[in-house]
Amino acid sequence: MTKIINGCAISLNNAAAKPKKLSLKYFNLGLFSIIAAVGVFYLFNISALTAQGFILRELKSRAMSLASSQADQEEKVSLAQSYYSVNARAGSLNMIAVGDVEYLSSANLSLAKK
Repeated sequence: MTKIINGCAISLNNAAAKPKKLSLKYFNLGLFSIIAAVGVFYLFNISALTAQGFILRELKSRAMSLASSQADQEEKVSLAQSYYSVNARAGSLNMIAVGDVEYLSSANLSLAKK
C-alpha cells in the first residue's frame, strides 16, 4: 500500500526499514582479500631477506679474504724491516758491518768557546 504525502509516494510496507546486515558473502570476500594481501606481502619480504642474506654472506667471505691478505702484507713488511733482512741487503750494497766500537775518553774535558 502506498501513501502520498506532500507529493511523494511512500510505501507503508517498508516504512520501518530494517538496517541491512553484513552479508556473510561479503565478510568472507573481505577476509580472503586481507589474507591474500598479507600472504603476498610475506612472500615479498621473505624474498628480500633471502637476497640480503646471500649478499651478506658474500660480503663476509670477502672481508675474511681481505683480512687474510692484509695479514700477509703486514708479514711481508715486518720481514722487510727485520734486522736480518737489512743486514743482508747492506752486504749487497758493499757496506761494511760495524764491529766493536771504542769510545775515546779524556780526563780533561775542555770546551772551546768563542
